[in-house]
Amino acid sequence: MPEPDSYRPSRRLIALQKLALWAAARAGGPHDVTRTRTITRSMEMRQRRARGVAESTGTVAGVPVRWFRPVAPGQGLIFHVHGGAFVAGSSLAARAHSKVARSNNAELVSVDYRLAPEHAFPAALDDVWAVYSQVARNRPTVIIGESAGGGLAMSLTRRACDEGAEPPKGLVTLFPWADLANVSGSFPVNEHRDLLSRAGLDRSAAAYAGDRELTAPLISPLYGSFGGFPPTLIIVGTHDCLLDDSRKVAARMRAAGVDTTLVEVPGGFHGFVLLPVPEAAVARCRIASFVESALAER
Repeated sequence: MPEPDSYRPSRRLIALQKLALWAAARAGGPHDVTRTRTITRSMEMRQRRARGVAESTGTVAGVPVRWFRPVAPGQGLIFHVHGGAFVAGSSLAARAHSKVARSNNAELVSVDYRLAPEHAFPAALDDVWAVYSQVARNRPTVIIGESAGGGLAMSLTRRACDEGAEPPKGLVTLFPWADLANVSGSFPVNEHRDLLSRAGLDRSAAAYAGDRELTAPLISPLYGSFGGFPPTLIIVGTHDCLLDDSRKVAARMRAAGVDTTLVEVPGGFHGFVLLPVPEAAVARCRIASFVESALAER
């Protein structure tokens, strides 16, 4: 069963939800690639790096990355995979997790993987794998991904297991997009109170999958195997159109014997963890605690 929080949605969360829905309605028009990139960039630019954490950019295996390093980092590594429906987003989103890195004295790296429609599957997975296979070698690692990045984080974990590489010590998926066929029963329930839409995600899914089947396991990890996965934390809001994706993934993980925690945040809509609301602060505390436990495992 899910692990619901006991409190009601905060007034700030409710107010920001109304404001976001009003702004989206006023903007009008389809959720095309240009609009998705504009909205995602706006949210990323609002993220702030934690004090005491240095930020720099570079490349690993020819792939652009962004590093966040506390003053005296230990051996642990947080590997971040940003969201954006596979057509938008960047490593700037990792600033939201820099406090988690600082509290765990761990380095944080985020990958600027190639985006669709310019680069269809498997470009994004190839990029995160190329970086992971180098930076996570011989060091305890936790993977964190949100939205499309949450699904991609699961695909990355699957690939690490299949390639015989060292799997992560833990996996955190925030409101993951795990089924690009978009058959979730949460769409008709939550589309009127979430920024996502089935039509918009259908366009992004087609751009990302290209000529591949939407239900291919490495495209939609819900249809793949979770055998060999590490302990996993899933956080999702009850007003998220992808709520059912999280519930189904949690059920399949548990059936595969994975130590899985599903947290459903009342009133949370898609992307709430990146907003200045009390629910986001509570979620980050959960993530920090989970990362600490996972990195301590031998």
